[in-house]
Amino acid sequence: MNQPPRIDLALSVAGVAALAAFFFWPSTGTPKQERAAMPGPAGTPKVGLTAGNPAVTAGQPPEFLQRMLDGEFAKLTPEQIERYVESRGRDASSLIVAAMLGEDSDEWLDEAAERFPDDPGVAAAMILHRGENPEAGEWIGRLKENDPGNSLGYLFAAKSNLEAGEIDGALEELAALESTRLNDYRESWQSGFTDAYQSAGYQGLEAEWLGMSQVPVLTGQLSRLSNGIGEAMIAAEKRGDRAAAEELGLSGMKAAALVGGRGDRDILITQLISVSMERKLLKQLDVFEFVPGDKRLVLERLAEMDEQIARIKSTIQSHAELLPTLTESELRQYTRHLHTDGELMAMEWLVAQRQAGQ
Repeated sequence: MNQPPRIDLALSVAGVAALAAFFFWPSTGTPKQERAAMPGPAGTPKVGLTAGNPAVTAGQPPEFLQRMLDGEFAKLTPEQIERYVESRGRDASSLIVAAMLGEDSDEWLDEAAERFPDDPGVAAAMILHRGENPEAGEWIGRLKENDPGNSLGYLFAAKSNLEAGEIDGALEELAALESTRLNDYRESWQSGFTDAYQSAGYQGLEAEWLGMSQVPVLTGQLSRLSNGIGEAMIAAEKRGDRAAAEELGLSGMKAAALVGGRGDRDILITQLISVSMERKLLKQLDVFEFVPGDKRLVLERLAEMDEQIARIKSTIQSHAELLPTLTESELRQYTRHLHTDGELMAMEWLVAQRQAGQ
């Protein structure tokens, strides 16, 4: 079974930079595997970081971080994974974690599906791993049924309907977004990954960062939803059905807003996916038309997104130079800001602290 996409956001910002380049500016490469970091404990003192030449004065980074930046990720053995699952009573969460950490993980996911068919996290994991299989429709239905307030199931259902050419069905699913909120289960999965590494003897920041590095980005699959909506908008325009095109555009904008609902407090990959979804939809409209459901011109909204992208790009470039220079104490502060403030704001904090100390 193929492993789900992840992004090395906490480990090497180059992974995020590559994805940003893939979406928004010229690049000769392709994104790395998608992984994500998740919120954690609150609070951190905002003190200045080491001043001067960071390569000389900031000290050596923790050995585990240097290994990660060099692309070396600790893998749990099948025996370690089995012990972790047993220690958790083979509950749904531990089986999902085992499925995502193991190299040959079909059996873990099959056990989770058999024992916990009504667990929405299991349904999400099944969609993530086997989304292209015929059984995906069954798990989308289970996700909607067992977590009805979660937008995720309706978004996947809309994507499936669009791929089947069922526009009315897609619009019906998208209409449910009015009364739902998005939960992609990252927080609970990240906690499980960290616990699994701790159970194998990894401690402190190392276990935390190894856990962060494993979390799949489920919303990444939804970027194709905007493609389907955009194509349906074009088809509606060609047959003269402007009302349907506008309804599709408005629904697509709501979907993009849900994906990016946490704003700056979210991980960069999710922010970029949200912006990418919105841009794809706006490209179907004339730049002097109004954004669906908004009073701004498309041209104005595109300019706002360009500013957001420039901000992210600038921060990524500055942050990439600093991360390999952090001492363990500085890394601990930065990690807490990741948890409390989100990735972009934590990066900006790090850059500001270093600049203030110069």
